[in-house]
Amino acid sequence: MAKVLVIDDEPGIRDLLDTLLRRKGYDVIVAESGQKGLECFRRARPDVIVLDLKMPEMDGLTVLRQVR
Repeated sequence: MAKVLVIDDEPGIRDLLDTLLRRKGYDVIVAESGQKGLECFRRARPDVIVLDLKMPEMDGLTVLRQVR
């Protein structure tokens, strides 16, 4: 099954997406910040990223630019 990386600074949204995606059979990796999300991306090479655009310190667009 596909690996999904969820990057969101809000714990409730992160946990909800983690639970729902796992129930559907996906391998889920979660990160609470843009920087940690980039580290997870480099280490795990997920198939899909679910990314919050408005996060403190490093926003989602910055993360997206670095992933591309």
